[in-house]
Amino acid sequence: MPDLLTQSPDFYKYVFYGVLFLAAFNVAEVFFLFYNKRKVELSEKRRTELKRLASTAIITATAPEELLPKPSDNEEFSAYSEAIASVLDSFEGEIAAKAVRLVDQLGIAAYYRRLARHRTWYKRASAIDILSSFRLPSNREFLRSALHLETVNEVKYRVIYGLSFLARGKGDILEIVAALSALPYLTAKYTEDIFYNAVRALKDRDAAGDFGAFMREVMSDGFVPVLIKRDMLTACYDASCGEGRAILHDYYLNNPEEPEILIAALKALARIGDFAFIPAALKHPDWRVRMTALNNSDACCADLRPEIRPMLRDPNYHVRMAAAMALRRSGDKGTAVLKEETASPDRFAAETAAYALTQEGR
Repeated sequence: MPDLLTQSPDFYKYVFYGVLFLAAFNVAEVFFLFYNKRKVELSEKRRTELKRLASTAIITATAPEELLPKPSDNEEFSAYSEAIASVLDSFEGEIAAKAVRLVDQLGIAAYYRRLARHRTWYKRASAIDILSSFRLPSNREFLRSALHLETVNEVKYRVIYGLSFLARGKGDILEIVAALSALPYLTAKYTEDIFYNAVRALKDRDAAGDFGAFMREVMSDGFVPVLIKRDMLTACYDASCGEGRAILHDYYLNNPEEPEILIAALKALARIGDFAFIPAALKHPDWRVRMTALNNSDACCADLRPEIRPMLRDPNYHVRMAAAMALRRSGDKGTAVLKEETASPDRFAAETAAYALTQEGR
């Protein structure tokens, strides 16, 4: 039977070497962490300085390209790109024109177009994001080509976002909608932003009517998913689409079986003080539509308490609660109704009314 390690005459020597190795490893790890920390700090300092230099040159110099050294590595390209994107977001006219010229003069657009064809998808995605931030018409055809060649959805979403800044007419909106319809639905915020960008781009070209015309064309078209139509409605309102109110009315009237569209139309119309559909919506079969109508009913010019009171007995809990809170917000008369309902033989109505009375009219 072999001897145990602890019985070996060299046991303490092994322990010593083991402890020495661990101590050396820990010291090396600390030095490595400090080295990397310092490296990151120097890199960030360099990026900040390059961004400051580029921004200052664009804003103050007549020919900023003569003052800026051409970028040679990813860090320099990234710093210049951030500076240019920031200037384009903040300035118009001559300063913005100088920033746009730099994108080509310093080879920035060409660099990121090459990177957008990288075999690693997240590098392609990053390059597309940067190209999109410039919002340059010269990138439009490149992005359209990238959309057709791309195989990774995560990158496609970014390409579509970039194209939304460059919309020129109904054809571009159709292309965006077709691309979105072919992909898994992402989020309402993403899709709303896409169409908001498109409306703003069309307005800049005095072509905002194209968006409204397109929306009317697809109003009853099954090709466009309901959720995308819903988000188009919200974006149309947020971007102050010229035909916004009329389009919202038409979509509400022409989509009685689509709760998502009805809800979006009700919310948008309420925000501009149009409550024409609230009374009818209180009777809609879908509880979500009824709840949306209740949430906006207290601002309506008509006295809807007689219609709302029976909704304290609605089969849906959320509708009952929304009805009680609508009455609570409607002032003394609504509070009086709630007090009467606390004695209701319907337990749900009584409990909901009692709860609403404890709230501060929210």
